[in-house]
Amino acid sequence: MGYSKELFEFALNTLSERRNAAKAKSSARKDELYRHLPRLREIENELAGTGMELVYAVMAGGKNTADAVATIKEKNLALQNERTVLLKQAGVGADYLEPVFVCNKCKDEGYIQNKMCSCMEKIMRDEKLRRLNSASSLSLSSFSNFRLDYYPVAADSNGISPRKRMEEIYSTCCRFTNEFGKTRCENLLMIGATGLGKTHLSLAIANEVISKGYEVIYGSVQDLFRRAENEKFSREGTSYETLETLLECDLLILDDLGSEFVTGFTSALLYNIINTRINTHKSTIISTNLPLKELNNQYADRVVSRLTGNYNVLWFQGNDVRKLLLSKR
Repeated sequence: MGYSKELFEFALNTLSERRNAAKAKSSARKDELYRHLPRLREIENELAGTGMELVYAVMAGGKNTADAVATIKEKNLALQNERTVLLKQAGVGADYLEPVFVCNKCKDEGYIQNKMCSCMEKIMRDEKLRRLNSASSLSLSSFSNFRLDYYPVAADSNGISPRKRMEEIYSTCCRFTNEFGKTRCENLLMIGATGLGKTHLSLAIANEVISKGYEVIYGSVQDLFRRAENEKFSREGTSYETLETLLECDLLILDDLGSEFVTGFTSALLYNIINTRINTHKSTIISTNLPLKELNNQYADRVVSRLTGNYNVLWFQGNDVRKLLLSKR
């Protein structure tokens, strides 16, 4: 996956902060020990001195070099052993004086032998996801605060009780969440008027899937597509972070399909996302206020056929819950 210069700099700054924090904590631990164990500071200084002694002995040369080096090494080992004993007496391990890095593999440098460490990759990917999800109120919705009692019990003109239908949809969404990552990929298409709970249940799913450690992108079609379009037609024209993330994240939730201004680019982008994620077996949830007839009018046949043929279509019914909530305030 590609990353912009901005994300590289963000990751490098994050790693630098981690290194500095680790070294600062290590220095504070040393100062605390040195106050209680002055001999420990002396040992550290003497150990540093043996390093220079070794260099000078090798540079001096002569027939006594080997003996001099052996003596210095013996002195160094004795100092190390004395340090270990002092640390043990203080109730800490031999590595207590060393910095504790977040990543032990690269010591928070970001690279191992000129190869990017997985920790740096994770920093950039997490930040990319955070920025894409920054406009979403992910924390405001959950399955526990979804109210089924707001939906009418009486059957509508089609002979179906909205509450019964919503109970089935609620169960489907719970099952989708519980089985995510365990079974085959599943896609959901939520269709219904404004205020019927599509966004609430989408966010509830997002929260649960994120808590399992999966990468989730949630956003309106209008916002996410605008970002992808801006990247494609930017002056540089080399960064496709948004599109790559939309194609590769574990779960993509596209809210409010039909609110975007439909162009040749957005139509092609929508098909690319839907088709690619189907082919790569990655789950997608799409919500829309448009009835199926209007979806047919607004989007190409190949888009609608993918949606109706590869998505579990959930038909939301009832009264506008948001209006009901406002009327009770």
